[in-house]
Amino acid sequence: MGNLTKSEVMTKIEKYNYKFAWINTFSSLKLIELSEDKFQEIWLDNLIEAKCFDEDKELSIMGEDNDENFSVVEFDGKGKEYVEEDQILNKNKSPFKNRGEDDKLVIRNYLKYDNEGQVSIYYSKLSNVERGETID
Repeated sequence: MGNLTKSEVMTKIEKYNYKFAWINTFSSLKLIELSEDKFQEIWLDNLIEAKCFDEDKELSIMGEDNDENFSVVEFDGKGKEYVEEDQILNKNKSPFKNRGEDDKLVIRNYLKYDNEGQVSIYYSKLSNVERGETID
């Protein structure tokens, strides 16, 4: 995709309606559900990396040295072979408003085969956040 301005990045995020976002800035690390929390343009000001994602698609955004442009890569895993792994989230790291016990971050590892049939992972992406038990 290439380099985009802050405004172009925000347009791209809003256009697709990703389900979740993982945002790593110099001051915080956030995992949010985009239907509940809007991606804030101010987060781009000190961004290290962000990933907006749903089950198949991911938008990867990394800040450039000049703080005005962002390196953006889109990935679509639809129809590609993968294996999934779950990472249990600490209660305070879940993006859900009614935080649950054992909410899980789902990661998809996409596979490729060499000419001898051996498999390797060529790309890993965040895919989903699954709710565990609800805490009252």
